[in-house]
Amino acid sequence: MKSQRNIKYLTKRELRKMFKTIEKDKERSKLWLRDITLFQIAYYCWLRISELSLLKLEHYNKQTGVLYVSRLKGSNNSAITLDKKRRYYLDKYIREYHKKSHTNSFLFQTRTWECMKKPAIEFLVEKYRTKAHIPHFHFHMLKHSIAVHLLELWVSIFELKNYLGHKSINSTMVYSSFSPSMNQKVFETIEKWLDT
Repeated sequence: MKSQRNIKYLTKRELRKMFKTIEKDKERSKLWLRDITLFQIAYYCWLRISELSLLKLEHYNKQTGVLYVSRLKGSNNSAITLDKKRRYYLDKYIREYHKKSHTNSFLFQTRTWECMKKPAIEFLVEKYRTKAHIPHFHFHMLKHSIAVHLLELWVSIFELKNYLGHKSINSTMVYSSFSPSMNQKVFETIEKWLDT
């Protein structure tokens, strides 16, 4: 786990470890597909727990692969086109778990078909954090992780602002402190430029 100005996030290695731990659980849990889909969507779509809980089947357009998210805390609502991997998980999850659900059903549900709320999601976080041997991890770190990972890929701060749905660039700037891998890229770029 890395930290930038009190922003805690998972490294790519830790994130992969978390996802692999959930996938390994398929031998023991009937709900592993729900769990991996929940974590993959939360990361890719930078969701807060409350935003994840509010997702309904009707918010997903299977034909286009777009997930519509109602943002809270003053962020702009989002229409997120899922990549191939996230679409695969979500489509498979819906096929297997929502055979008889109405379109207004909540997307992520408990074993008793109720909306997954904060305590149930936090239980999953603790379960998989412990199994993956990640010392400090809370759900909101997924949102921070995608922001830092995108900056490490050299997404501009303005593109990130739009992607995260921030109304103000100031909200996005908290992610602009360089991570160690970003520092290395900067130094390599400067070195190449000086050598030419």
